[in-house]
Amino acid sequence: STHKLYFCAILSIRYLNPKLMGPAHDFVEQNAPKEMPKGFVSSRSFHIAPDRGMAIMWFKTQQDLDNAFPMLKEFQNKLADMFNGKVSAEKAITSPSLDMDI
Repeated sequence: STHKLYFCAILSIRYLNPKLMGPAHDFVEQNAPKEMPKGFVSSRSFHIAPDRGMAIMWFKTQQDLDNAFPMLKEFQNKLADMFNGKVSAEKAITSPSLDMDI
């Protein structure tokens, strides 16, 4: 496989009031850290309508993920408090042998 191994944070939120998903999205867009943690590679966010959202953040090493994880969870908990949501945060490792591209 030509794909690399990455260490990921999978962050999800379920809004108890689906109408708060839009304002929460706007808040994240306007308040995301300007400087990402060491080892950050990329992120992808998902709207899982009508009341859920998820983000996957890729890091170069396990240490980079471990160092960033408390800050990520803190931001996510703040979001849950502000917008009446239930959150989860998990660490994961990619499976390069199962990666597919077009």
